[in-house]
Amino acid sequence: MDFRFVMPALPSRSATQLSAVVQSRTGTDVDVSIGGSVVQLDDAGRAAVLELLTQLATGRAVAIGTVDELLTTSQAAEVLGVSDTYVRRLADAGDLPIEMRGTHRRFRLEDLLRQRDRFR
Repeated sequence: MDFRFVMPALPSRSATQLSAVVQSRTGTDVDVSIGGSVVQLDDAGRAAVLELLTQLATGRAVAIGTVDELLTTSQAAEVLGVSDTYVRRLADAGDLPIEMRGTHRRFRLEDLLRQRDRFR
C-alpha cells in the first residue's frame, strides 16, 4: 500500500472540538465545503469523510493512500492485522478468496474487509 499522507494525531483540544461536532450530527447529512464550494458526496464518500473525522476526533494518527484492486499476501496481512503466514493459511483453507497470478496469491480488498469485519 502506498500511504502518501500521514496525519498525526490531533492535539487534545482540537480532537475534543472535532469529536463534539461529529457526535452532534444527526442522520447522514455531511456538508463538505472546499474553498467556499459545497461538494455533494455519494454514500461511500460521505462514509469515508465521517470515518476520517471520527478517527481524527479520537486522537489517532491516520494514513491515507491508494490501494490496488488486488493485494499481495503481505498487504492482505497488513489490512487484516495478522501475519503473512496466517493469511496464507486462511487462503489455503478456502476461508479467504484468492486469485492466482502465476504462483502468487492475490486478494481483493473487499474480501479482506469482509474478513476483517468477521475478526471483530
